[in-house]
Amino acid sequence: MCVIIDADVAALVFRDAPDPGFVPVLDWLSKPLRDGRLVYGGRLTKQLFRVARAQLAILELDRAGRATRFPDSEVEAERRRVKGFRLCKSNDEHIIALAIVSGARTLCSRDTDLHEDFKNRALIDKPRGRVYRDASHAGLLTHTASCRRQQRKLASGSF
Repeated sequence: MCVIIDADVAALVFRDAPDPGFVPVLDWLSKPLRDGRLVYGGRLTKQLFRVARAQLAILELDRAGRATRFPDSEVEAERRRVKGFRLCKSNDEHIIALAIVSGARTLCSRDTDLHEDFKNRALIDKPRGRVYRDASHAGLLTHTASCRRQQRKLASGSF
């Protein structure tokens, strides 16, 4: 499973002593015997990189082959399409777009409007989106066939 980490929890996940609710996510992404993968791209990249510790951690995951950045142009084109549906309760069409582009079906977030959008079958289906909110959701940290796990190379300087 590929996971999307929303900017609203980035400071909880990517810090020296992660919030206990997000330790399973960080372990899944970073432990050698685990096979987690973070996906990011588009507007989310800019939001995550505003948190210095998150930027460092994501770049480290990227170097380790545990993160995949999807092209901003691809995510933005999908965001415009999703926005046209007028189905989102949240202002996070870019997260829905990233899920569609990447195939990721697990979201780490505490934004309840985004949770509704992510689980909305009219937006994300086959498989349906799931939301990780705390350590009790560690069972969601598994792979789905929809996730495009291959590493994608981008031109340098594309951050």
